[in-house]
Amino acid sequence: LEVPPPAPQQYPPMRWTEALKSFTANKPQKSTGENDKETDIIFLQMLEEERKQEESSNESFKMIPKFFFKKTKESPLYLKLRQEARTRFLQNKTAEVLDKEDLEKLWYLLKEHISLPDDGTERINYDQFIFICSRLPPKCRQFFTSSTFLKFERDEYGRIEIVPFFHYVVRKVNLFQTRIQISLYDTSGYGYLKEKDLENYIFELIPTFPQLQNLKEDFYPFYVISAVRKFFFFLDQKRTGKIYIKDMLTSHILAELFELRQERWSLDDAMQNWFSVPSSLRIYEHYLSLDHDHNGMLKKEELAKYSPGLTDIFINRIFEEYQTFEGEMDYKTFLDFVLAFENKKSVHSLAYYWRILDVYGKGAIDTFVINMFFRSVIKELESRKKLGFKVDDLKDEIWDMAKPSLPYCITLDDLIKCGRGDTIISIMTDAK
Repeated sequence: LEVPPPAPQQYPPMRWTEALKSFTANKPQKSTGENDKETDIIFLQMLEEERKQEESSNESFKMIPKFFFKKTKESPLYLKLRQEARTRFLQNKTAEVLDKEDLEKLWYLLKEHISLPDDGTERINYDQFIFICSRLPPKCRQFFTSSTFLKFERDEYGRIEIVPFFHYVVRKVNLFQTRIQISLYDTSGYGYLKEKDLENYIFELIPTFPQLQNLKEDFYPFYVISAVRKFFFFLDQKRTGKIYIKDMLTSHILAELFELRQERWSLDDAMQNWFSVPSSLRIYEHYLSLDHDHNGMLKKEELAKYSPGLTDIFINRIFEEYQTFEGEMDYKTFLDFVLAFENKKSVHSLAYYWRILDVYGKGAIDTFVINMFFRSVIKELESRKKLGFKVDDLKDEIWDMAKPSLPYCITLDDLIKCGRGDTIISIMTDAK
């Protein structure tokens, strides 16, 4: 007779979270910093092992390191895991940022430990600098290095002023906070924002700015489009559809946006700020006034009325080079045109106009192209009974201003380097 096998031992059901907790209950606990350090060491070891495996599989890797890494297809679970890991990483980084209490304590210690001699100035020497560091939480120590101390001007006693140092710390803290805040909208996790990511970021900023409290909610979408276009016009010159966060942080555009945090400012200041309510309404109302058939788009003849003097060939070239929908311009493309028109001295605006002027796509314009644009300018001037303009004289003026590096042709670099590119563009495209 066959003896039946013993029945498998039955274990009470246990959730995996409880199993992990019971396994780690009697294990030594480590701090978050120790865990991060251990994780970095293990990660670097894995990279080194992978590098050695690649070198053993292909001898050429010993001479030329691998520089192309093909992206693998990412599963939904992997994306969720990556997003959760990034969120926790940013939360840990947020805990390292100095809060209001930390800054107040820092300022108090700086004021309390002014270094001798007592000459009526608020300065500290390096010894006091290190002592203050020892009285602050560990997260403050990143600002109390010897290299940081040497960044500031020192007097004959080796002391630095406390006010510039404190302002330096505050700026660094604000920059760090902004970096973390923007990174939360980086859906890809590669250090850049796509257009939709930036729209979400600005949309959620609107309620936090005092200068936008009077902005009507039904205008929010148009305001967000207007704000996003300025970032992409100046920071995405190659039109890749993404803006790197590091470029945002170092740009004057983000600083202009944060000016909306002010409680009060004059109407003149508001009109000079692209992100203000009066400025946004001015551009949007101008767009609506040009749209005579009220279809939400602009035809060539409608855009031509944006400013008196815009020539026919210039308008035609805009519609040839930039995105249109069945031959009509939408609000986003109009915003790019306005940014280029109002900032002609900037390199980005010159690049915008250059695509229009470079009719044959050769990277340079010659006298033939200049004549082509001038004929339209002269025609516009003659229609206003303004006579006496000679094309040859105007061409000579352009050559004198551009100072081209190559004979008989002008390049974009020439327009940028000469410092008069905005004037040259205005002469060739605007009869005003």
